[in-house]
Amino acid sequence: MAPPGHARPGVREAWIAASLLALSVALWAGNWVIGRMIRLDAPPGGITFARWAIAAAVLLAFNARAMREHWPLLCRSWFILLMLALTASVLQHLPVYIGLRSTTATTSSLLNATTPVFILLLGWVVLGERLTATVVAGVVVALAGAVCIVTRGQPGSLVHWAMEAGDLWILFGTLSWAVYTVLLRWRPAGLPPLPFLCAIAVLGALVSLPVALVEFAAGSTIQWSWPVAASLLYIGIGATVLGYICWNRGVEVLGPSRAGPFMYLMPVYTPLMGWLFLGERVEGYHLAGIALIFAGILLTRRDARTPA
Repeated sequence: MAPPGHARPGVREAWIAASLLALSVALWAGNWVIGRMIRLDAPPGGITFARWAIAAAVLLAFNARAMREHWPLLCRSWFILLMLALTASVLQHLPVYIGLRSTTATTSSLLNATTPVFILLLGWVVLGERLTATVVAGVVVALAGAVCIVTRGQPGSLVHWAMEAGDLWILFGTLSWAVYTVLLRWRPAGLPPLPFLCAIAVLGALVSLPVALVEFAAGSTIQWSWPVAASLLYIGIGATVLGYICWNRGVEVLGPSRAGPFMYLMPVYTPLMGWLFLGERVEGYHLAGIALIFAGILLTRRDARTPA
């Protein structure tokens, strides 16, 4: 089955889509911070299941009628929906929460910065998307900005960087997210965004439940407290419901290759959140990296400025 065509958006629609992509990455940046904070209070499978179970409950509360109306379409599209749910939940979030138990924030940010590269290559191989010189240049410039931030302005330090087990988990989750983004091209035509996300959330909760049950049977438990409960609510509602609505719409408008470089905003948001909430300093290399990242994103969007 061939993916549907992708017409160029108008200027206003493209800027709205870009804003939604930037917002989604900000919401996910908070998820990474919280995932690191509660790593000792909840097992990875438990966090993954709680995330999607909360999202499913919220979405079902507002979309139960729409789900019934589109039930025949959902049944016909069960395979692609299951693949999207797997790549968005167990295969993406579980490795991330496992990796955050041992991997530093700097290394995680650097590995996460490979997402647009994976998306670009998968879009080229799977979808046959044309790799224009402008898009490639944008990816390279944005990647340079990400490297500038995570290496604290000293790219030469990458020579001494050794990959640990936690790094491999993060990298696997990153690859799964790239696959999810490309697979969005085959989302069921005629299925509105919210019922679509609701189906993904329900399936995500179902496929992650066995992993959580195995963890609980092995003795792992969630250490409940108000901060842990609030963290899980943010992960389930903010980082999942709102984050995925924004990302899915942005990818729908701009396409995977142009949406991918927005993931480079992750190492931009991280120091800003540290400055706002933890009193950490914003250094010169942060500002230089941010400038490069935004320049790269503008380059990747250059082809989207003229309506079809």
